[in-house]
Order: sequence, then structure tokens, then C-alpha cells
Amino acid sequence: MDLYKHVIESKELRVSVSHASVGSSGVGVLGLAGVLPDAWAVRELASMLGTVTDPRKQRGMRHQLATILAVAVFAVLAGAKTYRQVGDRVADLPQPLLALAGARSCPALGVVQAPSGSTIRRVLIAVDADAADRVVGSWLASLLVNDGKALLGLAIDGKTVRAAGTADGDVRLFSAMAHGAAIVVGQVRVPAGTTEVTQVRALLDGLDLDGRVVTADAAHAQHETADYLVAERGGDYVLQVKANQPGLLRQIADALPPAVVAGADWSADEQRDGDTVRRSMWVADADEVDFPEAARVFRLLRERFDPFGVRVAKEVVHGVTSLSADRATPQQVAGFIRGQWGIENLVHWPRDVVFGEDQQGAYIGNGPHAMAILRNLVLGLFRLARVSQVKRLTESIAADRMRILPVLAAALKR
Repeated sequence: MDLYKHVIESKELRVSVSHASVGSSGVGVLGLAGVLPDAWAVRELASMLGTVTDPRKQRGMRHQLATILAVAVFAVLAGAKTYRQVGDRVADLPQPLLALAGARSCPALGVVQAPSGSTIRRVLIAVDADAADRVVGSWLASLLVNDGKALLGLAIDGKTVRAAGTADGDVRLFSAMAHGAAIVVGQVRVPAGTTEVTQVRALLDGLDLDGRVVTADAAHAQHETADYLVAERGGDYVLQVKANQPGLLRQIADALPPAVVAGADWSADEQRDGDTVRRSMWVADADEVDFPEAARVFRLLRERFDPFGVRVAKEVVHGVTSLSADRATPQQVAGFIRGQWGIENLVHWPRDVVFGEDQQGAYIGNGPHAMAILRNLVLGLFRLARVSQVKRLTESIAADRMRILPVLAAALKR
């Protein structure tokens, strides 16, 4: 059954979203929370978030860090885009969800109290975002299914969080996304005065690159990066090359045969929005190409034809890969190139359009980075639950927060 339909029609999850006590029915809030379907999924999420180091002093602490981060995740699942919206949605969380997240109970009032919006904001600004990113990324990576046989793509790319400049300048985040699953498994903040090219090691050092093919745009076609990926880490690469490396691009072009579609090593058509998209691939050995660990070079031609057969768009991509002919077919190499584009379409785009990352107005401390972690985590949970209608499901959850439970359960089910 489609997850969205299941969530909408799930009668057993229709619990009041008010903060009224449920003790009058003879069942306490904590007791009710414990018997709810899929309650285990919230506990698993909170357990992971509990491994993040709390930046606060113990004195005066009312809520554990795991609780604050868990309810913030709930808020983003419900479509929250800014600190204010996170606080408002947390204030509306139903009692059982607050109890499952470990929120503080107030016996005098007979309710479980939600962390305030100001508390959540202060925590997100102060938390060690780099450490939190490592915890969340490693956890999401552990949830991915890998039979150990197929080569798996890992796209790396940077994104500037607009309208979020801090005293150190614009916030730029550098991420690693698993192809196919479209889940961010690693992310670091690019220090001011540097570029993402210098942060490849910082991003990938904590990730297992065995059986991984790292894909990247032309900025990363660097000798040092190629050496690090293959010789040092035991991975592979598929790197695009453009005019910023004229000598390398010339060597690649000289090694390849003419771009005649009839003579392509692989070609396929795809119907999209009434048009026909044709992708054609040429590969050649990289014997005469001066680039570390290079096995082959490639050219990918992407053409788009309207319903009348007239070509309306054309794009050519050149590049180099460490994958030899016996390890990857031309079609597989083309798939890795296409997978690289997925980080823009499946991660950066929804963070901007669905979650309004470029309009969030977070300026201070680690806030912009921490909010990006929450968005990556929520998108990862949606992908694991095989949700494609992200905006629609966030709107559904906003209408009834208890719909969070089946979504988490579907994402974490082994």
C-alpha cells in the first residue's frame, strides 16, 4: 500500500493533538505512549540523537538534548522552515509523542511539557554541528541496504545557504549523497576563506569507501583528490572535466573517438514530458592521459528532442574514471554521471523549495548548519520510507502529528 495513503487512513493513529491530559481515561500519558503502534521508532531516533554531545551546562537543564533534537525533527517532518515554525509545531505536538521523545512531565498539571521555541533555538545555535552531522550521517548510512556486490555511487557537492550569513561569512555546506537512495550520509561546513575542493578529506574520512564510486563535478578533478580516493582510501571515482582543466580536457578529447551516435559504446532513449531524451556514451582507455589512477575517459552526449523530432537541447560532458572496462560498462559509467546530478535535484532542491532553506533567516552560530542537518535527516527518513511526495506528506503530518509514527516505522524497518 502507498505510504501516504496508509498514513492518511490509519485510524488507530488519530489521537488528539491538544496538550490536554489523557489521565482521565485511566491510562496515563506515558502508558498510552508505550502501547502506541510504532512507538519503538521514536525511541530509536531519540537514542541516536542522544549520542550528540550536549553543549549546555547541567544546572537548570529541563530537557535532555535528545528530546530537544527529536521534537525539532518532528517539527521539520511537519514542514517547519524557521525557528519560529519549529517552536510553534513543537508546542502543538500531542502528549504521546512528547512522552516518547522523553519530554519532561509536570505532575502538578498532569501533562508532558514541550521544550519552548527559545530553548530549541538556543540549542541549535550552540550544538556542535560538525559532530551532530557525523552522528546523523553515520546512522543514515547504517540504514542503507548493501549486498556488497554492486558498485555504489556517492555524489559530493557543495551548497551555499543563502540569507544565512554569519560573522564568518556565508555558510557553505559540503555534502555526500548515496546514489539511488538519495540520502545524505556526510556533511561538513566549508571554513571561511576556503573552497569545497579543500574539504574532500574532511567530508569522506569518516565514510567507508570500499566498493564506493565517488562522483563529483569538474572542480574536483584534482590530482590530490584522485590519489586520496583510490590510492589512500581504496575507492573509485567518476569525475567530470571542463575547460578549467584545458590540458586534461584536451587529452581526454584526443583519446576518444568521434561523437557519432551510430558509433557510440552505449545509447538509450527516454520519454520525458512528451519529449525524447537520448543519452549516448563513448569510452576509451586512459593510457595517454596524465591523471592519477585513471583507467578510462568518457564523453556523454545528452540530447532532447521535441515531439516532432527537432533537437531543442544538447549537453556534452567529458570526464575520467578509475573504473576499468572489466569493472563497469559504459552504461554504468553513464549512470554514475546521472547520479551526480541527483544531489541537486533530490537534496538541494527540496531543502530550498519544500523547507525554505534559503529564506530561513538563521544567522547566528551553528544555527544554519544545524537546521540543514534536520532537513537532511527528514529527507533521509522520507527516502528510506520510499516517500516521493515530500511536500504533500509534510502537509499531512502538519494536520495530524501522530502520522509521524508510521513514517518513522516505515523508514527504520529492517
